[in-house]
Amino acid sequence: MSEERLPTAWDKYLEAKRHALSPVEKEAAVQEPASIEQLELAIAEAAAASGLPETGMPPRAIVHPSIRKSYSKWFYRLLLVLFSALVGFLLWWGYEHYSTV
Repeated sequence: MSEERLPTAWDKYLEAKRHALSPVEKEAAVQEPASIEQLELAIAEAAAASGLPETGMPPRAIVHPSIRKSYSKWFYRLLLVLFSALVGFLLWWGYEHYSTV
């Protein structure tokens, strides 16, 4: 990491992943893969052994859930209150104007 800039979340993530995989990396340093296919296989095995998914990052929808559910819940509650108020107003208005007392 450069000392001129502050470390980003991605830099911190890479450092944490490097730290988590360090015992596996030490063993892999003895016998380095010779081709890209072997390297990809070694990375997949190291990630599987540490319990991390190969991509390493969870989906955005899990990290930042949508607020739509909250809005729709309040929208339906508002509709229920407005409908109840309308029914109450119509009952009151009917008794005021059409009662035979």
